[in-house]
Amino acid sequence: MRFLICLLTGALLGANWVSKNTLAGEFTSVEVDEHGDVYLVNSKKQLIRYNAQLDTLYIFNEKSAEVDLVAPQNSLKILTFNKSLNTIQFLDKTLSPSADELNLDEVDIPLVEAVGISKDNNFWVFDQYNQSLKKFDAKMNLISTSGNLINITGLNWSPTQLKEIDNKVFVCDSSKGIMEFDFFGSYSRTINLKVSTNFYYNHSSIWFVRNDSLIVHDILLQEQSKFSLPVKNVHDFALYKSQFYLLTQEKLYIYGLSK
Repeated sequence: MRFLICLLTGALLGANWVSKNTLAGEFTSVEVDEHGDVYLVNSKKQLIRYNAQLDTLYIFNEKSAEVDLVAPQNSLKILTFNKSLNTIQFLDKTLSPSADELNLDEVDIPLVEAVGISKDNNFWVFDQYNQSLKKFDAKMNLISTSGNLINITGLNWSPTQLKEIDNKVFVCDSSKGIMEFDFFGSYSRTINLKVSTNFYYNHSSIWFVRNDSLIVHDILLQEQSKFSLPVKNVHDFALYKSQFYLLTQEKLYIYGLSK
């Protein structure tokens, strides 16, 4: 992913957007797995998996199975989160439950907005009440914790996004910035960047969407490059290889780049 994003940064300069595909529907979020399959959550909080051609593959149809967040980085162990029930459900590649539902209330974490999958098949949770990043295994055993982050940062965090990328963990609060942690959950730094959409990271840059522009923010140089998107009112996006998945309230658009 790191090498790919570096290539894309260069490719965006002087490139033209090329429409690849579209899918009409009222969707709230979009994610893409390592094989190029697309995961969309619709306005009814129903999770649907599509192939790269946007043909429907599977639908998560369990009763009361509302999905507020999906993390499909491992397509064989897909994490979903239901905020109203405060539960995590792992799904297999057919979007069928692969394990018992996990209730975060049972480990005294009543207030959660951000969760994420780890490459070691465990998962991360940001405990808003205790202001700490915590890592659990599939049996809800606590593996690691950052400790109270108010004591470290001086801020009270309300993050809505949590991602593990390149042995780092990023916890994003759209009004305060992005906290960076190491793979063991130890706090590293705060990146002063307000991001409200999905985001991607390489060794020096964060990619995100703001006001219908793709923003590439260089963390080290504190510089930003801005690229106008080919559609308006984009509220979420995903990136896979050289394709951009742009989501509006009415449609998903897939675009590539051409010189």
